[in-house]
Amino acid sequence: MARIHVVVAETSPDIEAEGIAAAVAGCVDMSLVGGRAVGEAEIEALLAAIPRDPPAVLVLVGPDADTEIAERALDDRAGLVVIRVNAPFGNRVRTAFNDIGLQNLLDQIRVLAEPRAPARNMARMDDDAVMPAAGPLFRAGLAWLHALLRHAAASTATTPGDLPGLTVSPTRIVEQLDVRGEREASESSEALREADAQLQRALSAAGERDEPLAALASTMSLTGLELRTVLLALAPELDPRYQRCIGVLLDDLSRRVATLGLCAELLGDPVEVRLQLDAAGNLARWRVFDATSGWLPPADEPLRLDPAIVAWILGDDDALSRDARLRRVLRLAAWPGAELIDTPSLRTRADVLLRRLATAPQTQWLLLPSDDAAGWKALLELGARAQHAQLMRVDVAYAASPESGDIEDLGIRIGRAALLGDHPLVLDHGSADGLADADDAQRRLFAAIAATGCRTGLICNDAARLARLLGAAAFNSMIEAPLSGADSAAALRVAAQRTGAQIDDEQAAHAMRQFGLSISGIDEAMRLAATRSTGGSSPTQRRDAFLAACKQVASEGLSRMTERIDPIFALDDVVLPQDRKEQLLEIVDNVLLSERVLGDWAFGEQLPYGRGVTALFHGPSGTGKTMAALAVARKLGIQILRIDLSRVVSKYIGDTEKNIDRVFEDAQRSGSALLIDEADALLGKRSEVKDAHDRYANIEVAYLLQRMEAYEGLAILTTNLRQNLDAAFLRRLRFIIDFPRPDAEARERIWQRCLPPQSHALDEAAFRHLGRRIDLTGGHIRQITLRAAFIAAAAGTKIGLPHIARAANAEFAKLGMPPVQLDPDVRRVA
Repeated sequence: MARIHVVVAETSPDIEAEGIAAAVAGCVDMSLVGGRAVGEAEIEALLAAIPRDPPAVLVLVGPDADTEIAERALDDRAGLVVIRVNAPFGNRVRTAFNDIGLQNLLDQIRVLAEPRAPARNMARMDDDAVMPAAGPLFRAGLAWLHALLRHAAASTATTPGDLPGLTVSPTRIVEQLDVRGEREASESSEALREADAQLQRALSAAGERDEPLAALASTMSLTGLELRTVLLALAPELDPRYQRCIGVLLDDLSRRVATLGLCAELLGDPVEVRLQLDAAGNLARWRVFDATSGWLPPADEPLRLDPAIVAWILGDDDALSRDARLRRVLRLAAWPGAELIDTPSLRTRADVLLRRLATAPQTQWLLLPSDDAAGWKALLELGARAQHAQLMRVDVAYAASPESGDIEDLGIRIGRAALLGDHPLVLDHGSADGLADADDAQRRLFAAIAATGCRTGLICNDAARLARLLGAAAFNSMIEAPLSGADSAAALRVAAQRTGAQIDDEQAAHAMRQFGLSISGIDEAMRLAATRSTGGSSPTQRRDAFLAACKQVASEGLSRMTERIDPIFALDDVVLPQDRKEQLLEIVDNVLLSERVLGDWAFGEQLPYGRGVTALFHGPSGTGKTMAALAVARKLGIQILRIDLSRVVSKYIGDTEKNIDRVFEDAQRSGSALLIDEADALLGKRSEVKDAHDRYANIEVAYLLQRMEAYEGLAILTTNLRQNLDAAFLRRLRFIIDFPRPDAEARERIWQRCLPPQSHALDEAAFRHLGRRIDLTGGHIRQITLRAAFIAAAAGTKIGLPHIARAANAEFAKLGMPPVQLDPDVRRVA
């Protein structure tokens, strides 16, 4: 900052002026113009000689000097700061100090000369601004406040024996009681009446959002009396002089904040003022005063404004959102994903959505129901960015928790902050969906917010439940989903590009089917992949890194009731009759083409439920049912979630159903296929109800049937005993595939696939011999080959028929079957 040019002038000979001049000359960041304290006649010439750019300060020292000097100086030079010492201040200067001290005076010169001086200094630099928040209404209010307190202080006469602010003599008390009518008459002075009239005119002329004080009065529908009460409560925040004045008026210099009783006395008849404030009720209802809850404070309690409101009135636009009571429930950071969906069509839709929220009737809420809450959030952020608006985001789960304290008070503060800040309010109900025991708290929260008349958007999964919680509050609901599948796939492609990876439309659509990520999940995967990729990575490596990040995000938070399996088998590895292989391929087609058939061809309109693909693989143990399920998942490019029955089934009533629901939610959210091995354990035939156990077992089966009908993904069930499954379940399956025991030709192919080429020394004849001699299913054959491999490795040779014979006989022994003899001369046998 440039050195501050300071002119110190004395309006009459005063040694104090010389002391101030000497101190200014000794400051390295100040330049004393003229080198001394000058007289009034030299001021104009010295100011004219100072360059226009650097800060300039004129210090007038002397008792009751002519104010015309300061007026002329301010008119001639914009940005000039005039400080008058030991003199009453006019309307040009808003702050005065008594006994400020030399060092404090120097500090004030530095602060006031700064082009962006803090608002609390209240020093007027020109005719246009006192502080960032000082509009016409604020200036009129400040002038009225100054006139009122000055008149009240002047009317407080003293008598011998008084120590003002400390004690009052009995004589003075008697005089005050006797001359009350005279005092009231004296308070109706011309200056105070004019200041009051100007305040009323400014209030009538102020627009709703011209300045903070006007917005406060308009939003809260404050009466003139309530606004004046707010100004009196604001006084201690504006000027230390007002604090001392209040101390004198309260006859206690240790008290610097007005009480409701003092305000009522200053504003008229105390009883009548109190009755009018209670009748209007706006100050209490909007929690204008600190530590109040729906009631005005007692007459002798300090009347302190809420700190957030004080800071906001004085120009801090973010003060309301930093309210300590809101800190826990507000999300200050933007929701992710807006930059990923920034396309012309979605920009238009986001703009319409935000305008619809901003122009909705104040008594009507806008419900945004969908399973894709992240999509609504991204659209809202995109619209807010286009309109240069700032969303106010509230997490309902935190707001309705016991830790939030007074729910009604919190709701009013939320609505108040949104209205005063002119921010669109959006409540995120997604994380509160499972909090059934918090319904009453949520109902009270919504009612309190609705009472403020704040336009509110509510993101939710269950519109019916929210309609119940909103009660009598009117609402309108969006019908369409926030983002289409094509929108999400395009966002995934944009995210990949930002990590340096390239994927085409088909790959993006496949990845969305595989991982089922929301827009926030895509954003998270993008950031995760960006931390892993390096400049030297190839395009293929960057693509694989991005898809791996997608997979990791999709799998995050899966419950421990399932086991995640990455498919390693291909459909070519599955040995089945040709017609069964074709059915496996048909399952793949049903999943891949579901959007076209159900959506584009409108078959989905005929399916209120059962839109997912369910398949039952049944047959003897070891015939490849689980292997086929993994192969289908690999063909689709998705992972498998296998249900762990030991964790799903519970002895406690209702827990099994909750666990089943959680498993299906995990599969839906992660885009995985669901594998239920040994399905007959869950889907056994319902029996006649003989006791409570039978009844609840039947309920579990019925619930699983309903949950599978609502599931929209791929679910594969395997069982060895089809006849044990409930018939009602079988008719709900789209595919039922029988896995027969393999014949000799099939067993030969299984032997060839289970033995890697580099591990054995067998020829075609040997494989043909094994297929004919060992009549076991594929699962047993795999166990035999693995055991033979270890036997051969221990012998230091490749796998041969002797090793397989030894392993096969061990397997037969496990099954309680007689051993088999393999002919070493397989060529002769073949």
